[in-house]
Amino acid sequence: MRTVSSLRARLLLGILVPIAVFIMINSVSLYRQSLAAATTAYDRTLLASAKTIGEQLDVEGYDEKAQLRAIVPYSALEAFEADNRSRLFYRVSALNGDLISGFSELPFWRGRIPDRSAYAALVDFYDAEFRNQPVRVAVLLQPVASAQGRGMAVVQVAETLELRETLVRKLLLMGVIAGVTVFVVHRATRSVRELGEAIEKRPADTSRPSIRPMHRASCAR
Repeated sequence: MRTVSSLRARLLLGILVPIAVFIMINSVSLYRQSLAAATTAYDRTLLASAKTIGEQLDVEGYDEKAQLRAIVPYSALEAFEADNRSRLFYRVSALNGDLISGFSELPFWRGRIPDRSAYAALVDFYDAEFRNQPVRVAVLLQPVASAQGRGMAVVQVAETLELRETLVRKLLLMGVIAGVTVFVVHRATRSVRELGEAIEKRPADTSRPSIRPMHRASCAR
């Protein structure tokens, strides 16, 4: 009688399949976690850039009559441009969208601050395109106060995505390595699977030991 599970099936189910499933699940989970962590880290850098710009603002007058002023040298953002592979652009505006400082061609933010945020600031993040390049933008609503007035500024900082795309390529490479690992494990167990197939193809009687009947005459002696 044929056994319930062949050697090949036991090997596949007991060794190869669990390893392959574990590698794939672990790779997908690691990819998502790494990408989320990297996005959060880069977004925090953008927020830090926006706060740096906000610290350079001054105001004269109150509320609707407030006149905002900004002196933001581009060198203030150089510390946030990692390895010169990404570029930063900024725009400082009044609440009505009037440009105060920065790149006028960077479109004014028309969104809204999320109700719940992981940051202790009035900040929003979104993806856009600037100068025919995809960018990630941080928007900070920055209260500005001085002895001469009080107002609110909108600080936008946009970053090109070279560093983030490099990270995504590295994560994809990890996925490829995981796939190659599964393939190698599959090839490594090929000989064992072939042995299992050979055993399956053998007639059932050949695996049983042969027992010769004893003659009565010999027993009588």
